[in-house]
Amino acid sequence: MAARRDTSLLFLLLLLILAVAAGLRFYGLDGQSLWADEGNSVALAARPFAQIARDAANDIHPPLYYFLLRIWTLTFGMTEVALRSFSALLGVLLVLATAELGRRIFGRTTGLTAGILAAAAPFQVYYSQETRMYILLALEAVFALLLFWWWVSQEDRRLPEDVAAVPRLRWLPFSGQMTILVWAAGLYTHYAFPLVIALVSGLYGLWLIASRRRGAVGRRALRWALLLAVAVGLYAPWLPDALRQLTTWPAVETAVSAGQQLSGLFGMLAFGPVSLHGVAGWMWLVVLLAAIGALPWPLANRRGQAGTPRIDWLRFLLPPLWALAPVAMIVVLGLYRDAYLKFLLIASPAFALLLARGVIGPTAWLQPRSEPADGALAPARWLRGALCTLWVLVSLALAGAVSGATLARYYTDPATARDDYRGVVHFIDATAQPTDAILLTAPGQRDVFGYYYRGDLPVYALPRQRPLDPADTVDELARLLGHTKVYALYWAAAEADPDGLIQGWLNSRGYKTLDGWHGNMRLAVYVMPEQRPPDEAVDDLNLRLGADIVLLGYRGWDLAPSAGEVTQLQLLWRADTPLERRYKVFLQLLDQRDQVIAQRDAEPAGESRPTDTWLPGEVIADNHGLLIPPGTPPGTYRRILGMYDAETLERLKLPDGSDFIALPPITVTRSQTAPQLAALDMQYPQQFGFGAISLLGHDRYKRGFSHARNEPLRPGDLLHLTFYWQAHASPRADWWFVLTLSDNGGRSVATLEAPLVSSTYPTMLWQEGDVVRGEHDLLIPPDLPPDTYRLSLSLYPDVETEAGSAYLGTVRVED
Repeated sequence: MAARRDTSLLFLLLLLILAVAAGLRFYGLDGQSLWADEGNSVALAARPFAQIARDAANDIHPPLYYFLLRIWTLTFGMTEVALRSFSALLGVLLVLATAELGRRIFGRTTGLTAGILAAAAPFQVYYSQETRMYILLALEAVFALLLFWWWVSQEDRRLPEDVAAVPRLRWLPFSGQMTILVWAAGLYTHYAFPLVIALVSGLYGLWLIASRRRGAVGRRALRWALLLAVAVGLYAPWLPDALRQLTTWPAVETAVSAGQQLSGLFGMLAFGPVSLHGVAGWMWLVVLLAAIGALPWPLANRRGQAGTPRIDWLRFLLPPLWALAPVAMIVVLGLYRDAYLKFLLIASPAFALLLARGVIGPTAWLQPRSEPADGALAPARWLRGALCTLWVLVSLALAGAVSGATLARYYTDPATARDDYRGVVHFIDATAQPTDAILLTAPGQRDVFGYYYRGDLPVYALPRQRPLDPADTVDELARLLGHTKVYALYWAAAEADPDGLIQGWLNSRGYKTLDGWHGNMRLAVYVMPEQRPPDEAVDDLNLRLGADIVLLGYRGWDLAPSAGEVTQLQLLWRADTPLERRYKVFLQLLDQRDQVIAQRDAEPAGESRPTDTWLPGEVIADNHGLLIPPGTPPGTYRRILGMYDAETLERLKLPDGSDFIALPPITVTRSQTAPQLAALDMQYPQQFGFGAISLLGHDRYKRGFSHARNEPLRPGDLLHLTFYWQAHASPRADWWFVLTLSDNGGRSVATLEAPLVSSTYPTMLWQEGDVVRGEHDLLIPPDLPPDTYRLSLSLYPDVETEAGSAYLGTVRVED
């Protein structure tokens, strides 16, 4: 009865582990956009099975995952949650399989510990929320190792101790049949699965050598060769396609030092892709715990293990070799690229086993070897028990803290998000006009973009073939001149356009207005050149910046734009001598308080003509599109421009000592329609109602760093805030706000009182439905200690009445 009670308790604990695994994997499945590779999976899964096989033959992955996803979507649909839930389910099964493998090799305690660590492994959680085949590949790897252990355990039990005796070995037992099926499935899932077969074959070869004195070595080797032959035979129809794809797929070389490679590889095992964005400080402690698990700790409790003590050496050797095999493959074959680090998912279960052994293994060594003679609890035994408990708690706390912090960052930090095609499509829908166009600079984006985009704008996918045909591509690009604005989505440019032909053509002819990263996909918006004379033209300016650069003149179009429109400016530069430094051009729109309303910083000609490539006397035409942000209040604004060193950020001086050139002001007119929320592209969309006026959201960053919003904020800096307001009725009073920065004790450390926008555009000038942005700066006190502070806002429609308050979040002040 006690044994039955223990079994029930362990079963309930396993169910709890699986429930946690499911919760982490199914949580927020639609929280991030599908990205390009997931779009490819969706497109293939929507086709008939025969078409999937034909199209997969031209892809870099075999078809089995797409077949299974097709079956899944026929039942559950094609929503983001439905598509990703298949991988989430496979991820839960992977946790169960990892726990079972740990039980069979090391016993119940290690198995359950491995299950706990796998359930919370950020690497596994990340790819359990992706519509790709990698979590299936990891599951098949665990099945292959489970069947290998079953196979070896059967041999160990059935081989006689006496070499002269007849071994009781069947040529193809059930474990062998299942092994063939798993191997074939793995081969039809991913081209990295041969590594798993090579691993188990190598381990089996070591087992044959170690057990050769027990006889039947030739028969056992032939049995294993039979497994390999049948599996390869089942894969033979696909083998020509596999060889063709592996030998012709374009490769991109990356120069990374050995130390950086090891840090990236172990960081991926410990944290998953989230580690690539920063938090790797605890990585080596986790790796140390796994290294401790690789030591041959004694097995204190063999309950639940498969096999006998004769194969203990193999059970200790299996996890570290399994974990290191894909690491060695990536390093030796020169495959170190961010895109290939996901192949390490094969080793993720082995890493969980090593961590579990690192937690449990030392406790067996600390346990007493025998009971005290009088049966009393000896002090030494008590101390060892306390040390065991302390070690387990500390090591689990370390692993749990790392996993918890990483998962929290994955779920909440936009910097760890996948390529945001959904958000980009919403932005295009909110800002595009019927005469605009969309350019996808890699045809592989078409599937995921088409999953979200339902508009009528023409979509150009270039280049139309690999390798790129320059003449055909330029002919297609010329068609873009007939559009007003082009939304260019750059992705995998190194493979699709290695020479930068597409981007260079757009940079030299269009007026780049926006350029920002959305994960690994970059959105650049170009206004195509006007087919009319400029609204302003100055050809004899001849202003010198620094010693060797001259601004000859400029031309401008659209000098009275409304909010959300673009004013175009073409600058004409000349260098008198060769330039060794690279300089960036800045163009700013300023209000009467010198707040930056709009800004464009870029190297000349849309980044395509850095100053260190200019020839003396050459005239450089440098196009800039300055977007008037949606919600900009109507009024007159100053324009300034200049140049600064791209490395030191020091501005070039004019002969009079100033560091900018003032251009004639422009007038921003009132927009006839309120912008959609997606057009505002708010950093923190938070809606708070205050009666007649609502706060839609805000941006915040160190002043001057709108292009790098994660720049650390330090004492003495200005925290810049952009508030987005909406009027639900025409305000009858001049509203104002109080912004408060307070410490954890609630004490105010900095405040700002100001009108919602400015004194030149008070709320009484607003109209019902208006969306208006206000730019403000909060001074961080020079003596403020580094810490995390709370930011809150209160609104007042008059001097005495508070309309309400809102908590905006936390602000980190660094040392």
